[in-house]
Amino acid sequence: MHDHLVNKIGTGAAVAAAAETALFAESLVLGMAVKSAAGPIAGFIVSFFLAPSVVVMMAAAYYRTPADRKIVGLLALAAAVLYAPFCMGNYLIQLAVVSTNPIGIRPETLKLISFIPGSPAFALDMLGYAFLCLTTLAAAFTLPDPRDRALRVLCLVHGALVLPTLAAPVMSGMYRSGDGGANDIGNWVLLFWCAIYAPIAVLFARYFGRKKT
Repeated sequence: MHDHLVNKIGTGAAVAAAAETALFAESLVLGMAVKSAAGPIAGFIVSFFLAPSVVVMMAAAYYRTPADRKIVGLLALAAAVLYAPFCMGNYLIQLAVVSTNPIGIRPETLKLISFIPGSPAFALDMLGYAFLCLTTLAAAFTLPDPRDRALRVLCLVHGALVLPTLAAPVMSGMYRSGDGGANDIGNWVLLFWCAIYAPIAVLFARYFGRKKT
């Protein structure tokens, strides 16, 4: 019964993470096509809920980790727990403060906390996603079953993105347009990320759907 509950929770979280990643990709396409605030706002909402889905998914994965690999399973979970507050806090600020400005913060001050390449909010977001990369990097070493080869490879590929993710705030100029806002380069990079992470979540759902050996 215990394993059944873990698998059920893990499957639900993995399916949610896959759906949220797909919706985030749609928000990016919307933002590029329409050039309005609707795309970024939708992206913040979806990404806010993606973080707890990832934490729950990795908690369930930790319970399924073989005993001799528990330490890397715990590291994967710890990295997910570190990722969540950085990104969730950032997105809540964008939705509750930046987009509505309820206390009338002056535009030049508001710009400091706005999510644009080069801002403190952007740097904190990249730090959060660096921890997400470390989550999958550690998770790759908890999957010894040959049937999980595709998941293991994708986790390693995603984990390798930790270095460019940490470098993104320093290289933020390439993601800014002439008016200081974000250009489409960052959106294409994020779509590439979605193309990697969505299959990871789908394969984790399959992993939880299979009996533990």
